[in-house]
Amino acid sequence: MSRQPTLAHPEAVSQPSSFAQSEDERLWSGRAADPRALFVRTAPLEVEIGSGKARFLIEAARANTAHDFLGLERSLSYYRICRERVDRAGLENARVLRADGRLYVEALANGSVRAFHVYFPDPWPKKKQRKRRLLDGVMLEMLAARLEPGGILRIVTDHPGYGTTIEPLVESVPAFERLDWNALPPPPPTHYELKYRAQGRRTWRFLLRRRP
Repeated sequence: MSRQPTLAHPEAVSQPSSFAQSEDERLWSGRAADPRALFVRTAPLEVEIGSGKARFLIEAARANTAHDFLGLERSLSYYRICRERVDRAGLENARVLRADGRLYVEALANGSVRAFHVYFPDPWPKKKQRKRRLLDGVMLEMLAARLEPGGILRIVTDHPGYGTTIEPLVESVPAFERLDWNALPPPPPTHYELKYRAQGRRTWRFLLRRRP
């Protein structure tokens, strides 16, 4: 993944990139956000922002066949990995779209999403870069608005500066109720989660529920 505000982690910048070669590889922009058109049924929708190598997306879709799972990935190189792996998995309830997470979420209808997942977003660690971070007060308010009543938002980061910044932000959004991370069954781990768990690296976890 490239260093973009919707992406999973700065290590991804080492991945090669190239020009879009097919219609589905073009970056989503300005069109109506109609995730239902990507699936063959109507079911509760869960959206992952920054799908990386699609591990969570595929495992979550396998574990919960009653829900549809949409992954958003801006990086073309990582989008291609996601697309290949999702296609190979052959799951009717998993799809991936090349899109900037902030712009796509903005275009979604209010109350249309059952859950959002944001795992290891790019921390943009330098002070002058922080305005590029995906998660700020405005984005959290927008995510809350797009969730159904009772819908959830899960966030995980390994970056101390980002984690301590998110802490007061989530408390400032009245629409969210913060829950203990283990109050609900934990999600399948991402590639970064497995890697950092093996390293013993600390992570910051947030489970938020949209108030009725």
